[in-house]
Amino acid sequence: MAIPAERFEQAPKRDLEAETISRPSVSYWQDVWRRLRQNKLAMIGLGIITLLLVMAIAGPFMLPYTYYEQDLGAGKNLEPSASHWFGTDDLGRDVFVRTWHGARISLTIGVAAALIDLVIGVIYGGLSGYRGGRTDEIMMRIVDVLWGLPYLLVVILILIVMDNPGLIPILIALTVTGWLNMARLVRGQVLQVKEQEFVMASKTLGASTRRLMTKHLIPNTLGPIIVILTFTVPSAIFAEAFLSFLGLGVQAPIASWGTMINDSLVVVLSDEWWRLFFPAFFLSLTLLAFNALGDGLRDALDPKMRK
Repeated sequence: MAIPAERFEQAPKRDLEAETISRPSVSYWQDVWRRLRQNKLAMIGLGIITLLLVMAIAGPFMLPYTYYEQDLGAGKNLEPSASHWFGTDDLGRDVFVRTWHGARISLTIGVAAALIDLVIGVIYGGLSGYRGGRTDEIMMRIVDVLWGLPYLLVVILILIVMDNPGLIPILIALTVTGWLNMARLVRGQVLQVKEQEFVMASKTLGASTRRLMTKHLIPNTLGPIIVILTFTVPSAIFAEAFLSFLGLGVQAPIASWGTMINDSLVVVLSDEWWRLFFPAFFLSLTLLAFNALGDGLRDALDPKMRK
């Protein structure tokens, strides 16, 4: 049976606007950055960290003094002024210059210790999680034994045994057991990711262990790794300041925030408040900034928080 032609109607032209993409496509890291920028506290923390890094580099050159230059005459215990912005200590050394030189030491130790923990923890935890079975059992029992040791006690004992205070011994002491938390986190993430279909398909096609680790497993655990790395830096900075406060850190005339706080303990009974205030203030500010940034990264990297 023929269908009459009048029953056919010409379809209207499709509106081009209906095919336009209302929301531009963004990559995972672009979306992370967008969400991080919306977190005001995290951005304030990032700004403070950037400012501290700039001042750690340029600060010691902003006044015509050195961190070790002494003035045992009229230059001792001067209040903050136009000549000495943060005042001077009991040896006539400029507190402003020493504060930012101390920032160099503290930030260097914090970042270096965190990176060493990152490398050791990712390799150890990644291999443990990927191999599984008996290998994973043995490797994680080693981690459990080391985890049971008091962290600061181990660090103090190592520094006492080495009997050579300085940057390298401090880094060694901080990283002997500092990588354990990173290793446990990476191992747990790898155990989850290696059961995914894309990993199994790559393994079926003959991908080597190295390729699986570098191309599939580790990249898919970067979110938690970056978060814990952000929290590791302030922990290392605080540990260094604590060790320097006990006299086990860097030695005079090198300045760090911990040594400056230790040297200024006498101000509790005097009016020389500036000697204690400035290193303690910038140490606290640094710890707060890193923790605020870490909280923001944790939320930004969490897929469940995506809108």
